[in-house]
Formats: sequence, C-alpha cells, structure tokens
Amino acid sequence: MKFAKFVWLGITAMALVWLASEVFDAAEVRSHAPMRTLPEAMKREREAGPALFVDAQRGDDAQVGSEAKPWKTLRHALRQLKPGDTLYLRGGTYYERPALSRSGTAEAPITIRSYPGESVVIDGGLREFFENPAASWQPISSGATGEFVSTRTFRDLDDRRVPHQFLPAAWEPLWGIEDERPIALGNFGDSMVPLHGYRFLNDLRATNEFWLADKKSTDIGMYCGPGLWFNRDTGRVHIRLAHHTLPGLGERSYRGETDPRKLPLVIALGFGDDVLRISGIKHVRVRDLTLRGATGSPMIHVYGSENIELDHLTVFGGFPGLLVNASKKLRVTHSAFRGLAAPWTGRAHMKYRGTASYQIVLQNNQPLNEDIEFAFCEFTDDHDFAFLRYAKNLRLHHCLVDHFNDDGLECGPKLRDHTIFIYQNRIGACLGVFQQHEIDKDESPLGHAAGSGVFIFRNVIDTRAGVPYQHPKEPDPSGSFLHAEGHLLGNHGSPVDPVMRFYHNTVLRESPVFRGYFLFGLGSMGPQPTERDVFNNIFVERHGIPGPGFVALKEPGQLREGGNILWGVEDGPKTPDDLFAKFRASPLFKLSQKHHAPGWTTLDRLADPKFVSLPSDPTAPSDLRLQSDSPALDAGQPIPSEWPDPLRESDKDRPDIGALPRGADPWGIGVNARLSIFSGQPTKSR
Repeated sequence: MKFAKFVWLGITAMALVWLASEVFDAAEVRSHAPMRTLPEAMKREREAGPALFVDAQRGDDAQVGSEAKPWKTLRHALRQLKPGDTLYLRGGTYYERPALSRSGTAEAPITIRSYPGESVVIDGGLREFFENPAASWQPISSGATGEFVSTRTFRDLDDRRVPHQFLPAAWEPLWGIEDERPIALGNFGDSMVPLHGYRFLNDLRATNEFWLADKKSTDIGMYCGPGLWFNRDTGRVHIRLAHHTLPGLGERSYRGETDPRKLPLVIALGFGDDVLRISGIKHVRVRDLTLRGATGSPMIHVYGSENIELDHLTVFGGFPGLLVNASKKLRVTHSAFRGLAAPWTGRAHMKYRGTASYQIVLQNNQPLNEDIEFAFCEFTDDHDFAFLRYAKNLRLHHCLVDHFNDDGLECGPKLRDHTIFIYQNRIGACLGVFQQHEIDKDESPLGHAAGSGVFIFRNVIDTRAGVPYQHPKEPDPSGSFLHAEGHLLGNHGSPVDPVMRFYHNTVLRESPVFRGYFLFGLGSMGPQPTERDVFNNIFVERHGIPGPGFVALKEPGQLREGGNILWGVEDGPKTPDDLFAKFRASPLFKLSQKHHAPGWTTLDRLADPKFVSLPSDPTAPSDLRLQSDSPALDAGQPIPSEWPDPLRESDKDRPDIGALPRGADPWGIGVNARLSIFSGQPTKSR
C-alpha cells in the first residue's frame, strides 16, 4: 500500500500532534495517525487599541476583563465589546457556542483572537468525553464485541429542529426518514480523525465490512469504522472502536485503541445549533482559533453580515463547516477546513449510512451574497466540497481542494448574473470536480448579464489519486476501490450549466474519461443552452488518449474552444498525429463552425506538453513547468482582455498553454502558502 501511505502519512510526517492546548510527540497518538497537519499556536503580534481578555480556566465574569483579571466565558465577554476592541482568548478549550452580536466600524473593527503563542479551541461538544473519558463510558453486555455506552443519559436531543442548511438540491438525504439522522458526531481527540456518525445500530455492531447489494438494507449491517450511534429510546451514546478487517485498506485501517475509556474524544450531540454564529454585524475579525464539536449543523454561520474576516482558523467538521447567507465582503483566509471523512471512509458510507456533508454552502436569501473571498485555504476530507452558486464576485484562489468522495465545486445551474472566479488553486481528488444540481425545473434563464458566469483559470487539477467510492462486495486486496476516478464535469438532474470560461488550466487524469468525452467532458457535456469557452488548457491522461468523444451529441451548442493540448502518456506516442480527422469530416463539425468559425478541434493539438517532470507514478513529485522545447510555448489563443488573468503580464507574447507559462514561478497554496501547487504537499522551504 505504498500509495495509501503517501496520501495519508506523507502529509503527517511534518505534522505536530496537538491535544487541547498542549503539544505531544507523534508517538503519543493512540488512535490513528493524523490525516493532515494539526493546528499550532499562532505567534501573531498583539493588535493596537484597547485589549480585553477571557480565560476559561482562571477567569471570572464578575471581573473587569483585564489581562490580570480576565472574564471566564465568551458568552459574557462578547457582549462587552465596542468598536476598536480586541478580545484575547487565553489558551485552552471553551465549551461554548458563541454568537457574535457587536459590530465594529471600518476605522475601528472588533477583533476576536487567541493570545499570542497560545492554542485556543472553541468546542460545541461535551467536555466529559474529552477530559474524563474513563468515567464517561461503560461496556454494554448486550452489544457487540468492543461496544460501550455513555454512563450518562442525554434526553431531548431528538427534538426535530428544522434544518436551515438545506442541501443545494433543496432536499436532505434524511428527508422523510428523520429517525435515521445521526445526532452524535465526533473525532478522536489526539489526532482529530473523524468518527463515523451511524444511522443504524446494526451497522455499528456489524462484523461485515463489504458493501451490501441493497444500499438500504439494515439486516446484515455494514461496519463503517470507529463511530457513534445515539439511542433515541435510552438517551445514551453507543460507541465502538473495532479494528478493520477489510482486505485492501492497508495503512488506512484502524489499528488503534479500542477502549474509549482510554482515549480523549471530541463528541457533540443534538442537531441544529451553530457553533459560531455571526449574524447581523459588521467589521469584525476572527483570528487564530480552532473550532470543533458540531453535529448536523454549521460550524460557522454567517448571516446578514458585512465586512467579516475569518483568518487562520482550523475547522474540524460541521455540516457545513461554513454557511453563508445574505452577506457581503466576507474574507476567509489562511484557514483549514477538515471534513467528516476518515482515512477508511468511502462515499457509500457517508451517503447511505452516515452524514452526507457539505463543507461550504452559500444560500440565496436576499440580498445575494457579494464580494466573498476564499484565499490560501485548505479544504479536505469530506463528502461534498462547496455549493458556490449564489454569489456575485466570489473569488476562490491559492487554495487546496482535496479528497472529496462525491461532488467538488458546484457553481450552477445557470443564473443571470452570478460571477465566480476560481484560479491558481490545486484541485485534487474529487469524484466529480465541477458539478451542478438541478433545484427547480426550468429555473435557469436563457439570457445572462454581460460579464457574468464562472471563470476557471490557472488551476492545476489533478484527479489521479482517486477517492474511495464504493467499498467492494468481495475481497480486493489491491485496494483499488480506494482510488476511483470520477469526472471533471457532471450534473444531477440535467440542469442548464452555468456560463463557463475555462482557460489556462493543467488537468491530469490517470484513466480514460467516460466515453472518451472531448476535453474531459467540457467539449461535449451540457454545452447547450448555455455558453462555454475552453481555451489554452493542457489535458493529460496516463492511460488512453483524451480524444474527440461526442457520443449522443446532435447539436453543437454555444461552445468555443481552441489552443488546447491533449496527450496520453502511454498511448500518445502510438497515436496518429491527426487524431481529429474523422470528426472533422462529420456533420457535427460543420455545425460547430456556425458558432465558432474555426470549428471544434481545429485549433487543438495532440502533443506531449513536455513538463519538466511527470512521473508515471502519481504519488511521485511532479514539476509541471514547461521545458524550453515544449509545444505549449507561444501556442495558445488570445484571451479576451476583460477575462481576468493574474499571469498576463508574465506571458506578454502569444500565450503559453497550461496553468504555468514558462518563466513563471510556481506559487504556494494553502495556509501561509505552505503547500506545493504541484503536489499539495508541504514545500521543502517550510
């Protein structure tokens, strides 16, 4: 399992194992190795202006909130803030669900942050399972081997609160089956690896780990890994941390401590409570905090607010991690969002037998979200990534998007005047990178405002790692089920796709696309009745050739494309140069010329782009810069000046093809630009 070891352990080789406000050696982890780099205390200098203090360990709300006499609770401290104030949270864990209700001004914003050099956690869960696990669990004799229940009962958790984070398709997986909703979720406290939130007790108790023929069957059960189940009748939490036996999991298997009394656990119960609520306020900055302990609820909910900055946050879980509605001028920078998918978790586990979570959701209350920015962030390890449709001037750049076992970025269906800019990111393994959900029949207008649409440019999109899609029905020691490769473009319900401008990207695949769709689907899936431009991209797959697949396409639609390089690493050298000759003799080619005069494929080439380095092993480091004799140099098509391009000035002649023009320095992505655009791994200099 060399590949699995690279994906899960290569990242954590540089990680610090973090627990509450203390740092431990990696050998202290008794559960499973952390999946990603864990939070470190920030050493940001203190802010100018008035300073107030809160300390969960030694504070008192009857005191004055000074450094010597801090308050104890966020609930009290946040109500005392005035424009220009900075509230410092001293190190430790705050078991609260704070609501921000005080505004700053443009000249004097309010800042809420950790004290320099101290780790601060806001936890919406229950402290007993973390601080006193030995007294929190007891074995249950009537259960499965290794099953425990909470010593305390928690009544009234199933109070049927109405969700306010409906999924983009306007329905929930649990609509009509509310009794199945997981209302106990959590993480291992020493590694922050997620625990599975079980829908069915039979699954928690099962010894079977193979996929069931009937995805709704509960008779046999399917063990989905260490996890929790809440008993609505007794009010107790059930837990089981059994080891895996499924062949092929390799390093992803759980092999840690099985007695929950010996492990600190982050556990949240209930449904519908935001952990951090930001509603109806302006000019507030939240910095240098870790948030955890959400259930089927937003970890951070921003509603009706303006000029909000979220900087250097680490967010574990939440459904979604961030919910944005009717807000403007929101900046999320240098923050890491870690989802609910553990190393052993597959799409089928979450969609049919757990919580099918999104990480970022923008909703469409009025006024429409506007001026939203995600910069230098890391979004990883969940079911679905982001529903970004409802926004004007949304920018997502210099981010890592990786390991989503279902949908990636959802930017549609089409709207008349939304504007979304996705650039200079590394987008890794997603089952579907760009997806659209149909919400209402015939909801999309035929026309659109000038300059609107989705602009996707200067990204490295590398799906070669694949994701755990559906676990096998019989032994598969190879572990191939962990690396299912999906699609670059797809939809649910055949909606009208958004207007899309896709240019100067480098796209890598391991396997051939379904039906050999042209331009990995961008040239043949859903180009009508909408507009789509696909210019100056490099499309490379290891096996097969990214050829001219137009299966079932009778009308060309409003697609313009050209200046693209297509290549198959193994089969490219064996393929005739004129890959498109047969298509250019077809009626569809002539029809394509009516909208795009050169005709599809005319301005494209089958050629080796000659990267500096692209090893056949997808786990090996690559270097996607262009060599001096690359056919991509000065071979692209002119891009309209009104389309944004941050590298236009460094590529002044006829444009180079791909994400990185020759001579441009590779840029860092993720928190503090610490990750490589080529691999998503920490750079050598960091």
